[in-house]
Amino acid sequence: MREIFNWVASVYPAASGGEWSPVSHGGSDRRFWRGSGRAAGLVAVHYGEEKAENGRYAPCADFLHRHGVQVPAVLAHDAPGRRILMEDAGPEDLWSHREESWTVRRELYGKALAQLARMHTLDLREADARQVLCEPFDQDLYLWEQDYFCGNFLRAEKATAARAAVAMAAQARQLAAQPRVLVHRDFQSQNVMVKNGQVTLIDFQGMRAGLAGYDVASLLYDPYVDFSTEERQELSEVYAALAGRQDSGIWQSELEACARQRLMQALGAYGFLGVQKGKPAFLQYIPVASERLAALCEKNEEWHPLARSVREAARIFPS
Repeated sequence: MREIFNWVASVYPAASGGEWSPVSHGGSDRRFWRGSGRAAGLVAVHYGEEKAENGRYAPCADFLHRHGVQVPAVLAHDAPGRRILMEDAGPEDLWSHREESWTVRRELYGKALAQLARMHTLDLREADARQVLCEPFDQDLYLWEQDYFCGNFLRAEKATAARAAVAMAAQARQLAAQPRVLVHRDFQSQNVMVKNGQVTLIDFQGMRAGLAGYDVASLLYDPYVDFSTEERQELSEVYAALAGRQDSGIWQSELEACARQRLMQALGAYGFLGVQKGKPAFLQYIPVASERLAALCEKNEEWHPLARSVREAARIFPS
């Protein structure tokens, strides 16, 4: 990939002669390199054509940056060549701090939620006019996530889970009927970078109109990180205070419904990436994600059949 480094030197001459090291990043079709030496403080990205949203990363970053959300500055973008040069937000993320004391984690998560709350206040009409949004979370998208979950995770248990079909369809309708804000779409611990005690959001190229609860649930029910019930409740209250959500009962209901939805999406992704894409590392998160979804389903009688199906389906996947 010498071409991308030559391109960097052409658009940012100060980095010419710098050194570059590959950075592993999730399950996407993007490749990242972190600069050192004369290229220190920079990250070079080459993205594929698998997801159209990757081409929106630079304009999304510009939109969020202009409105005071802490995101990496994009220094150059070559759309035809699918290349981006951006500021390095550092090698640490929230996930890297998962073993820290609750005092340390509470402060970092509070800062992340403050950035999220700011993002949720931005004008959807302006974002739409700037063409930085993906398709909104509507009933069809929620149903697509549920189908993705059934097809890639439940598989042999789909017949049993059909008993929960009414509850799943009702959830899609109810979530789609609520007022929307600008959401990140994949707000989990590996998409919040930590540097010098401050946080920076990344991987926001899938942002769209949706529910605040979906983003908050993505963080608080993140299968990559453990929380106690009390810690999760505390962070939920932190966000509610930041966002002015005084309707605690309504907020809790939204958060739990969004958590069920998000965990379905995550389990579908783990099954797809782990089996279909041959990336078995994702399968290790299935036990945690499935147990969290099952526990949420057990809170409501109409979801009990899905709780049983989820636990049975999880046993089929290799550990």
